[in-house]
Amino acid sequence: MSAPLPRDIVRDTGREARLAALLRDLGPRIRQGAAPEAPLPRCPTGLPAVDRLLGGGFPRGGLSEVAGPPSSGRTSLALALLARATERGEVVAVVDASDAFDPPSAAAAGVDLPRLLWVRPPDLAAALRGTSQLLAARGFAAVVLDLAGLGGGRAPGARLWPRLRQETAATDTALVVLSERRVVQGFADLALDLGAAAARFEGAFLSALESEALLVRDRRGGELRSAPACWPARRAPGAADAA
Repeated sequence: MSAPLPRDIVRDTGREARLAALLRDLGPRIRQGAAPEAPLPRCPTGLPAVDRLLGGGFPRGGLSEVAGPPSSGRTSLALALLARATERGEVVAVVDASDAFDPPSAAAAGVDLPRLLWVRPPDLAAALRGTSQLLAARGFAAVVLDLAGLGGGRAPGARLWPRLRQETAATDTALVVLSERRVVQGFADLALDLGAAAARFEGAFLSALESEALLVRDRRGGELRSAPACWPARRAPGAADAA
């Protein structure tokens, strides 16, 4: 005959049985709790109104998207992000799938070019591979993947984004995708829509472009929020229009 179970095991078995019965009775009215997720650290842009809207900046270890039509301020916002990061002594990268990056404009916006890696891929597939390789390398404060100007037919498929988001989550990098229309959709940790910009003049000279930034997705929750955005006119005469 086997020996009787110790009294503490009998008590534990009874408690587990009662808990199982309780969960079975309550069904969908109860779910297992979990510790709240810690907020992701932020990579600020240095633009006060935008940083307040974003809760301090773009999330590091997160996938963000900035969408807007031409001349809405996409590029100006990205340059502000890169400038602030290089000002702190960090290293950044631009994956220029649109072949639109302009180093003189970046330098005029305050980007420390020796701290920036400019990737000029031959096609979209190479741009996506390059982005994954940069994330795997670690060490970048921000990586900007510029897909604006590619057109909807050449945009990456939806199956790409879960993998890219997972790769980003394993890093301390803020991955920011630039596009004319939202392509990351529900896989983004944060999504920002920019409206068409209006010109501000001082006398006969263009001094700035004014737009509105609308936060359309934030995994922290909360209602949609918007903020005015102002992009200084730093480009030299004859340079390409601000994107």
